[in-house]
Amino acid sequence: MEIVTSVISSLLAEPCRLLFNSIDAKIRNYFNFKSNLKDLDKAMVDLIQRRDSINQDLEVAAREGLLPRPEIREWLRRVNKMEIEVNSMKTDMEGTCSFSFRWCQFKCCMLPERAKEYLFETKELIDACHFPAGVATENPFPVTVEYIPAPSIDDQETAAKNIAKIMDLLSNSEVKRIGVWGMGGVGKTTLVKNINNKLNDPSLLSESFSIVIWITVSNKSQETESELKRVQKQIAERLNLVLNEDSVEKRAIALHKRLKMEEKFLLILDDVWDPIDLDDLGIPQPEIHEGSKIMLTTRFSEVCSAMRTDVVLKIEVLKEEEAWKLFCRSAGEVATLENVSHLQGR
Repeated sequence: MEIVTSVISSLLAEPCRLLFNSIDAKIRNYFNFKSNLKDLDKAMVDLIQRRDSINQDLEVAAREGLLPRPEIREWLRRVNKMEIEVNSMKTDMEGTCSFSFRWCQFKCCMLPERAKEYLFETKELIDACHFPAGVATENPFPVTVEYIPAPSIDDQETAAKNIAKIMDLLSNSEVKRIGVWGMGGVGKTTLVKNINNKLNDPSLLSESFSIVIWITVSNKSQETESELKRVQKQIAERLNLVLNEDSVEKRAIALHKRLKMEEKFLLILDDVWDPIDLDDLGIPQPEIHEGSKIMLTTRFSEVCSAMRTDVVLKIEVLKEEEAWKLFCRSAGEVATLENVSHLQGR
């Protein structure tokens, strides 16, 4: 009997040891998992607080026309990703298992490893949250001139003369505000678009502008708050400036501060129906900001007067031949159709 007992004991000893070790490991893993989860929760609270603090600093910097540094953007990206992954793990823990028993076992085995991995990465992100150079940097200045698609009018005698006149005015230090007016459809916008594009060549002016800003106004009652905001938004986008402010006044302050950073700017306001107060927009007065100029197009000479233009250029209706050339260039192949081409000369 003793022999049988001894044999049975020897046979059961190894399985029992393995079973005990397995149970012991599972118990230790469970308590390690709970400990890691507790530490992970604390670390995530710390990490999110740091992220929120940096985002607040970035909001303040944006009002100054500054942008997040590349390393800050990457750090924030990693933090946001970690927050999503940790929340996903918690969802897996809380959710009921609707899959097979084996799949549930697999997920349960993976959770402790995920918690351990996330805790390590979270601590890494906290340790990396030191930015001696600050969180923001100067906004890279935009290109001097943005090309605007427009039909060329160099071969039109009248238009070429008008371009030459305006280019001379832009080189004249005594002229701060230029008004271009005429009835609708005479080619004011096309003319000024051509001038905008020519300013890409700094040799055409005695002194070039640091930036040329083209703004299409085109709405009546520009002095309403919504319209002022719309124009301010266009200017800010051209300057790569983020406007977080809601009030027109605060947006004007931000724009004014940013434009003062430009050595010399040219603001082109196209299709102005009513006078616009530059102060309301946040535009530095060209008489004070040395070298800067304002140019506007409008259908009404009264608008030019109200906006205190130094020189007013009236655009007359094109000569018949010039008008036809412009139409053909704009219409393309349509102008060659039989039922269209016969209109020339009528």
